[in-house]
Amino acid sequence: MPATQDTDTVIDIRGLNTRFGGAVVHDNVNLTVRPGEIFSLVGTSGCGKSTLLRETIALQQPVSGSIRVFGREVVGLSDEDALPLRRRWGVMFERGALFSALTVKENVGMVLREHTPLGQTLIDEIAALKIALTGLPADAGAKYPSELSGGMRKRAALARALALDPELLLLD
Repeated sequence: MPATQDTDTVIDIRGLNTRFGGAVVHDNVNLTVRPGEIFSLVGTSGCGKSTLLRETIALQQPVSGSIRVFGREVVGLSDEDALPLRRRWGVMFERGALFSALTVKENVGMVLREHTPLGQTLIDEIAALKIALTGLPADAGAKYPSELSGGMRKRAALARALALDPELLLLD
């Protein structure tokens, strides 16, 4: 199914239902996020915020309902078909999800290596810029996640989420 252009919404969720066995996580959830909005979900631990994020970025499938991002239905979308959408958003996961065997610079650059034809020199320059934009010191790029404080790991994860200059930024 081709993507449609919907300039009124960035995320449009309708009738979303999520269950894990007998546990109901989402029951008929509706949500609309429009261009330029800053939107926050707040709730207790385990109420389904991260699950909703994973469903929105097509990493997990709901039981039923519709999730449209940039006018494109993501429920049932294959990984291959989701790739063009994934290039348009950046995600910072709750615990950072940094690769422990890669330095901060390599973690940020990985996204650029996977999704662009840029050469290594330019990737390194962009990674250094994104690292600086998050307030990390320049020497943080050479460090591994285990060598960083919790706050520094979050900033490194944010730098990675910003690597492709996304149209949509999702923070867990």
